[in-house]
Amino acid sequence: MKNDPSRPLQVGSRPITPGMPNPTCPILSEARSVLDRAHDLHRAVRRLRRSTQRCLTCPERANCPTQNYFAQAVDTAIRELRREWGLDQD
Repeated sequence: MKNDPSRPLQVGSRPITPGMPNPTCPILSEARSVLDRAHDLHRAVRRLRRSTQRCLTCPERANCPTQNYFAQAVDTAIRELRREWGLDQD
């Protein structure tokens, strides 16, 4: 089903206006909270990624348990989210 840009989104008979609360929709408040937190998470992950640039000169880089742990944990979290939301192409 394609979204018609000339028609507003609706829940029941009430149109959804971005930024305006819609008490009839059970997910809007939670979705907004998730999006806000996702923005914070994105910034934190970018800071973490930039900090790993310091690892390029570390003699323990190849076998670093900290970097390996976090890389694996982030990869696992992303795979779980993709699977949970049905985004995997497999």
